[in-house]
Amino acid sequence: MSQSDREQIQNHLAKYCFAVDGGTAEEITALFWDDARLEFNGTHNGCEAICLCYAEWIRKMRDPVEGLRHLIYVPLIEIDGDHAVAKTYVDADAHVRKSGRTILLRSLYRDRLTKRNGEWRFFERHIVGMRSLYDAERR
Repeated sequence: MSQSDREQIQNHLAKYCFAVDGGTAEEITALFWDDARLEFNGTHNGCEAICLCYAEWIRKMRDPVEGLRHLIYVPLIEIDGDHAVAKTYVDADAHVRKSGRTILLRSLYRDRLTKRNGEWRFFERHIVGMRSLYDAERR
């Protein structure tokens, strides 16, 4: 059974979350086209720069936590031929390995995807951090 473009894009968004939660920088980067751009902790153009960004993020942010999981909500996807725009809310949670402290993050993924040779990948990804619901309680 073949998947529709919308289903392929939704699966691509889910693959990203699983790769970020437990994969390598190379596995994450494979979800982007070679000429892609990532806006996350700066602007990163091309797969080499994107891979370096994720390798650094894994070392500094993911390795010190356990049980990281990204939860995405039903994305808003608009498809125009071999181009698509997607907006997806995401929550992420984990525990700091040393202290056991809970981490709860909220973000918005703003994506442009392109389909080449029958495959959808990220052409542009902008990760927009959102204020935590729990900020006021922690003060």
